Amino acid sequence: MMSSAKKKVVVGMSGGVDSSVAAYLLHQDKSLEVHGLYMNNWDSSDEEGQATCPADMEYESVRQVCRDIGISCSRVDFVQTYWNNVFAPCLDEYAQGFTPNPDVLCNREIKFDAFANHAKDIGADFIATGHYAQLLPIPSSALPDSPSNGNGVLGLFAAADSNKDQTYFLSHVSLAAFQKVLADRFHLPFALEAPHAGRIDPWLYSVESNAVMHEHDGFSSYTIGQGAKVSGQSIKWFVVGKRDEDAAVLIAPGTHHPALFADHTYVDASAFNWLVPPHQIPSVRTRFVDAWQLKLGFQGFADNGTTTFRCFYRARYRQPLAACTVTIAHDLDATSLHPMRQTLPTSSTFLKVEFDIPQRGLAPGQSLVLYRDDGLCFGGGAIYCAGPSYWEMQKPLPSPLYDWRS
Repeated sequence: MMSSAKKKVVVGMSGGVDSSVAAYLLHQDKSLEVHGLYMNNWDSSDEEGQATCPADMEYESVRQVCRDIGISCSRVDFVQTYWNNVFAPCLDEYAQGFTPNPDVLCNREIKFDAFANHAKDIGADFIATGHYAQLLPIPSSALPDSPSNGNGVLGLFAAADSNKDQTYFLSHVSLAAFQKVLADRFHLPFALEAPHAGRIDPWLYSVESNAVMHEHDGFSSYTIGQGAKVSGQSIKWFVVGKRDEDAAVLIAPGTHHPALFADHTYVDASAFNWLVPPHQIPSVRTRFVDAWQLKLGFQGFADNGTTTFRCFYRARYRQPLAACTVTIAHDLDATSLHPMRQTLPTSSTFLKVEFDIPQRGLAPGQSLVLYRDDGLCFGGGAIYCAGPSYWEMQKPLPSPLYDWRS
């Protein structure tokens, strides 16, 4: 009697509840051989060489969980890869006044690259993570010309529970990487926090008067839109800008100060990670379809004249989807409140994302993710800069405002 070989699934495990439950549920499927893999991404030794948060203890927790479940486990060290591909790039971004997202980089560089490659090396047919997201077959209308259409290509869709949806953090992962993932059936949460550091500079300035308001805790410690502690003030102040030349952090009073809101933002088109191309830009679609022949190595697109489409966006985690218009642009109508990269070529192409309702607290370096109306994730890219704020334009804020947390 012949029996089919089991498919091997490698589960990224931390010893916590979520990854443990994912491994347990997968183990219930008797057609699968499940293996737990602990990733050590950070060297926690202090200057004296003493481990302050020992990876050995975390791995022992993983081993205990795997013993209880009845599956094998192993350990892999990604410390150097994490430092080079996640931590160091984030430090560079912080030093320039931007706000990178370590979780976004970690998913792209570690969980769906280094981890996936290591899993393949040890014989995995699939990997599993615990992200809240859906991997569903892409409708034929999304990829009508793709030669992979008949092979059940999986697209990234927002989770049914929008409060837990993590597609924001997954939007920079390549579509090819999702084709070997099983975690979508369980919708379990997973997150990684990474430390960061930066230089210390002292002053918060009022954006209205340029008056010194208070000492601050370091230029790289502040993100556009976050609250700023100013002693002796009855109203709450918020970060609205940063000046790289003198390390000033600009703040404004009130949750709905006009300096917090903008009508549009820009994303470097060449760095946007297209998971699925929009219909309305044939040049994107043609380049994308061609890339399927090159194992989905899509890196961008060239403008061919058709440059506008309507969709939905998310500019931060857990933000409800909101409507926008995306156009291809070559010139920037940008705010003067945010630091600007000086190394971008003058020939650069941008995605200009115009919001139906003004967006609050757009931070350069954070991800902007585009969606179709049914939740299909088109992809994501880092915000390059925001458009002029309503305070700079001396315009009153319209009503209603898109301030989803107020």
